[in-house]
Amino acid sequence: MTGPEHTLAIPGLLQNKILKKVVFTPGGLTIKKPMSFGRSVFIRDENIAAFRFGIKQLYCAKFEFGSQYFIEVRDFKNEIFRIELTSYFGIRRKIYYNVWADLLQTFWDHYIDHQLNYYIELYNMQMSFELAGVTFYPDGISFDKSNKLRWNEIAIKSYQNYFMVHHNKDSRIYKCCLFSVEWNAVILQSLLKEIIKEYEKVPKSSL
Repeated sequence: MTGPEHTLAIPGLLQNKILKKVVFTPGGLTIKKPMSFGRSVFIRDENIAAFRFGIKQLYCAKFEFGSQYFIEVRDFKNEIFRIELTSYFGIRRKIYYNVWADLLQTFWDHYIDHQLNYYIELYNMQMSFELAGVTFYPDGISFDKSNKLRWNEIAIKSYQNYFMVHHNKDSRIYKCCLFSVEWNAVILQSLLKEIIKEYEKVPKSSL
């Protein structure tokens, strides 16, 4: 982990009292519930294996009545911890969205950035490895048994809730990665962007 200790507070839906606190410390992540008798949850830095996040619109009979912002953390025992902020009928929607965005950025800065660096090192050593359903080889990637893309054949399209990796000349060969479903999809996106950026600097005659 990098950076100093940092605390983000989640206010209650109808009151200004703090409903939950998320504390980022050198040793790991703590989820505190000041208004609850439930115990705090602590996840050690070295036990954080993966995370995912998303926004879910809540409906009843086609009527939208709320928005849910969530982050899920998975440890190496496959236990999942969920941080959830739910706005009903627009109440605290903007506040909850901003807290959720701050949580994502702080989580990345403290725990995920070094995981990205780990995969960059594996790539630089030309090791084969798997990340978020994509297998990396020294000369490219594959995401199913029939398709393998070389580094100079890869393109990415990024959207708010997902991204697509595809063949740069045939978009029918693709994999869609939803940040809310695929564990560590955002790390995969960042890693592929870094690699593609490097290959764009290489003269085509050298590939």
